[in-house]
Amino acid sequence: MTPNDRWLYVASWRHWLTPGMGVKRHVAWAVVGALVAAVGFVVAVLWMLGEGRRELAAPIERVLVGDVWARHAGWAGGVVALVGTFVTVMALGRLNRSLLSNWVQRPYEVAEVLHRRLILARGPRIVALGGGTGLSLLLRGLREHTSNLTAVVAVSDDGGSTGRLRAAYGMPAPGDLTDCLAALATDEAALGRLLQYRFRRGDDLLGHTFGNVLIATLNEVEGDFGDALRSLNRLLELQGAVWPATPRPVTLRVTKADDTVVAGESAVRVVPGASARLELLPGDAEAMPEAVAAIAHAELIVLGPGSLFTSTLPPMMVPGVSESLRTTSARIVYVANLMTEAGETDGFDLWRHLEVLHAHLGRWPDVVLGNQTGIDRERLAAYATEGAEPVPFDTTRAEAAGLTATAAPLLGHGRHAQHDPAALARALVALAPKRRSER
Repeated sequence: MTPNDRWLYVASWRHWLTPGMGVKRHVAWAVVGALVAAVGFVVAVLWMLGEGRRELAAPIERVLVGDVWARHAGWAGGVVALVGTFVTVMALGRLNRSLLSNWVQRPYEVAEVLHRRLILARGPRIVALGGGTGLSLLLRGLREHTSNLTAVVAVSDDGGSTGRLRAAYGMPAPGDLTDCLAALATDEAALGRLLQYRFRRGDDLLGHTFGNVLIATLNEVEGDFGDALRSLNRLLELQGAVWPATPRPVTLRVTKADDTVVAGESAVRVVPGASARLELLPGDAEAMPEAVAAIAHAELIVLGPGSLFTSTLPPMMVPGVSESLRTTSARIVYVANLMTEAGETDGFDLWRHLEVLHAHLGRWPDVVLGNQTGIDRERLAAYATEGAEPVPFDTTRAEAAGLTATAAPLLGHGRHAQHDPAALARALVALAPKRRSER
């Protein structure tokens, strides 16, 4: 252990006494037990001494009536109590370190890790639905506030590595699942990098990510896509859970505003013009049971951000999922997109996004969350070349329809107009219903 590690170990002792760790009560019981044992030991010794105990009591009695006792006994007792408490806490910490040394690589960090896990375990129960980059960014922000986090992921993509694996194995799309698993990995730097590694050579593996291949492998081993994801959720140390909306392969069928019908997610943006209606084929695809259960127990449900027709809507088009969303008592928040997307939401304002959401889901969200930070000219110019434009957060019609609207500075940095994961997570956690213990 390096000097810095020793300092971190000593500094971590404070965590053992913080609320929720379940250590203070054990320290108290240890102290009470030691005192009872000491009293019992003294009684036993006095009994064994018989009449000779008077010889032992005489010098003690002289001390108790002396001036030194009167002047210093209180301070001495306090110091002894503090030293005893310190030794007890240190002993319990070392005991935990010793017990956990065979399971953890850095046992002197156990207090800090356990403290963080307990804090996150008391966080709000949040379910996030969607796919693509938007959902994985959202999860990276929310994982800092709660471990009661479930991602219900779209599995309708049919392009790239995902499309090849779908065609080869007849399985649902694994790509967005891989991104979400990486986002919720406890050691994202290592595991996330591994899951998202893309093979750059080899005729069969070229272009595939390791995470996609891993999911395909487990699908073959388990013989069922749902069981493959159950295995992954058990094997990976996730700060939450990741489930497909359905364990069956599904295809998107989008009807454009001019009544052109487009089949397949990858073809939606290729055909120009705004989209109007989405269908999921087959229409009776069963929902992943764990996803339905998570929605039933959620306190906050988040829709978006992400491509409206190819990320946000597809998970809720699964009949079991949509029914759960319509009947849930949880607060549903729609995160408004920052920009339109060519081939999907050309010319859409905020209200048009909400109308499409309502038409497909059968209910309005309870809250609409939007960005109040302006997008710089450089990014606007770059998006203009793709046929995309800002979606102003004009909530007039939404509020007239009875929806609650709230705005926050959510714009992230970089060359893309994306939400800042940390800012978005803070805004969403603030919208979670307060539990009685927090009021």
